[in-house]
Amino acid sequence: MRALAISKYCKPSEYQMSTLPLPEIARPDELLIKVKAAAVNPVDVKMASGMTKILGVASFPYKIGYDLSGVVVAVGDSVKSLKPGDEVFTRLDEEHRGSIAEYAVSLSSLTAKKPVSLSFIEAASLPLVAGTAIEVFDIAEKHFGGSLKGKTVYVPAGLSGTGSMGIQLAKNVYGAGKIITTLSTSKIPKVEQYLGHAVPDQIIDYTKQKSVVGVGKGVVDFMFDTMNQTMSDLPVVKKGGVIVSITTFPSGHQVKEMAPGAPGWLVIAMNFIDWLFRYWTGRKGVGYSFMQKRGNAKILERISQYVVEGKLKPIVGRQAKFSDVEQVKEGCQQIFDAKGGIGKFVVEID
Repeated sequence: MRALAISKYCKPSEYQMSTLPLPEIARPDELLIKVKAAAVNPVDVKMASGMTKILGVASFPYKIGYDLSGVVVAVGDSVKSLKPGDEVFTRLDEEHRGSIAEYAVSLSSLTAKKPVSLSFIEAASLPLVAGTAIEVFDIAEKHFGGSLKGKTVYVPAGLSGTGSMGIQLAKNVYGAGKIITTLSTSKIPKVEQYLGHAVPDQIIDYTKQKSVVGVGKGVVDFMFDTMNQTMSDLPVVKKGGVIVSITTFPSGHQVKEMAPGAPGWLVIAMNFIDWLFRYWTGRKGVGYSFMQKRGNAKILERISQYVVEGKLKPIVGRQAKFSDVEQVKEGCQQIFDAKGGIGKFVVEID
């Protein structure tokens, strides 16, 4: 089968299509999926460039991608919730990485039926970004005794993949009272086009004004840090507020969970960095945590429910055909450069 797989760590300009053996079901909880579409996330291109190689030695060819939608071809003996012919979406675990391919194997515990109303391209865009946002907001709700209703929520980068999901969920699911975001000048006119009735209450043009000035000090109850701005934007969060980040640094314990083979000195260093973040935010009376995404079929089912209820819609920006290698590479490079993208970049497996 064809797959986006590289022979060495590299940037997207060096990506190549490879011919690999068709994956096979090896365990009773696995299922084989004919891939229809696969989304590309920042973590995909960063890992392929070798930015996390310190966590362990990767095997080559290195298959790229985790998010996909497709049709179930075969299932293991213990899989009861899905059957051949079902249209599904999933986020592969590390063992099964390689969604940008003609076929992939996933676990039934990480796979759910895709919303009927969505195309394969739309469904493929959701697992990581929507799932991450749901997990982050669930953490924030616990901090506030089970509800974010009426709270002021700050989600930087409102048209990014995760940011756009966070804004929709904050308004339509979690009942936030006020939503604040940041965007560049060129993206502000596009907010209504992409977010519809979930338009944020306040938008700050970060190219013209520092976010701390635009938001104001001590006005935010919850900050969803999508842009590694925990420290720079800490002043906007009021005492008793909370920051949950997906872009700062995992603790050493989280690193060890992700990569059991991580060196001991790295675990110690990351625990120290995490302590510094907690100490400094704590001095300001603000709670802080780094969220390590886990994800499962139940989260995907919640995503489907919100889509059906009209509370969440996919934001797909750039698209490419799998057969157009240059377009795939260009889309991946835009993600690697973190410039100009809106929503998700999705590859259609044609």
